[in-house]
Amino acid sequence: MSSEWLQGKLGEFIELKRGYDLPQAKREPGEILLVSSSGITDKHSSAMVKGPGVVTGRYGTLGQVFYIPEDFWPLNTTLYVKDFKGNDPKFIHYFLKTIDFFAFSDKAAVPGVNRNHLHEALVNVAPLKEQIGIARVLGDLDDRITLLRETNATLEAMAQALFKSWFVDFDPVQAKQQGCAPEGMDAATAALFPDSFEESELGMVPKGWRLVPFGECLSHTIGGDWGNDAPDESNDTRVAIIRGTDIPDLHACSENRVPIRFTTQKKLKNRELKAGDIVIEVSGGSKDQPTGRSILITEEILSRFDCPVEPASFCRLFRPSQIDLSYLLAQQLIFIYAQGKTWEYQNQSTGIANFQTTHFLDTELVAIPTEDVLKKFCEIVVPLVAQMNGSRIRQLTELRDTLLPRLISGQLRLPEAQALVEPVV
Repeated sequence: MSSEWLQGKLGEFIELKRGYDLPQAKREPGEILLVSSSGITDKHSSAMVKGPGVVTGRYGTLGQVFYIPEDFWPLNTTLYVKDFKGNDPKFIHYFLKTIDFFAFSDKAAVPGVNRNHLHEALVNVAPLKEQIGIARVLGDLDDRITLLRETNATLEAMAQALFKSWFVDFDPVQAKQQGCAPEGMDAATAALFPDSFEESELGMVPKGWRLVPFGECLSHTIGGDWGNDAPDESNDTRVAIIRGTDIPDLHACSENRVPIRFTTQKKLKNRELKAGDIVIEVSGGSKDQPTGRSILITEEILSRFDCPVEPASFCRLFRPSQIDLSYLLAQQLIFIYAQGKTWEYQNQSTGIANFQTTHFLDTELVAIPTEDVLKKFCEIVVPLVAQMNGSRIRQLTELRDTLLPRLISGQLRLPEAQALVEPVV
């Protein structure tokens, strides 16, 4: 620790205060962010706190810290910084990430933190000038990560827009049927599409295409596994197990919380994920969130782990019969989830929502185009997926997480950190 760092109790540097209750029935439409212990969860018409602010969990979800640059309403599951006492808010946001909140939680079934106990924690805090520099270095990394994630979201939206145009709205076929050139499409690609529809046993479809139940597009499907938290005589193989709750994190290339467990070789044999597989959540959800979240497994995702990967027991493996179909089916699953259609394949039992997999595989129809159209779709979509900055985001995240505790503690000085960060941002 640097000799200029200030020592004292946390309460001498900031004052934490409990957030404010706001029942759902009293919330009004607006643009003010509502912040819970797990982050931004809703919006409201008025604020309780002027920004910028820093919020962390008081009850329920502990350990996450959020920087809110604008006016906001911290909910009663949170603690927010009422008084920064002259310290830099952005620095305090990073500083609190180094606090072990669980050391100050009670032992109840739902953990909670007492702010008075937190105020007594002994800490070392950088002087203001250093605070501003530390916050700038770490903030530059976070800004770069945010930009890369926004780029990924744009690429995902482009893939979805193409899927919807070609396989839901049939825009190229509709245009040619009306004697028009398909918009935004070169002549060679347009020539691959028919100019009319025909009746099939399952409904109208572009001429030469087929409507096929989703299940007929798969060569293999099986439920997931949970294994053991420690190895034993039979569960001797180390595996990463993807849960439904991990799917958004994997999409966003954010914190990797996929659990590492141990399973049998027999179970892993039929469940080990390969590039082109799809993992779909089949149990869980909530009153506001249906089951059916999914993710296409790529080589990049598999490279994030140093062991085999398989779906968890509340998920299922879908293995399309060919790699080109993987990209088509993955986009269809994203589309129907966004449209809320997976609610139609869900039932409720014992308080847990379950995805009716058999019903889905028999009922959900896929528009299968001619081989040349499918090939062209993949020629466009595969590079979009490949351009997603998963490995780059992980590298920057690892650098930030390595620098953060060393900068906050004074073990690493600003010039050294800046030399590491400047080449990558």
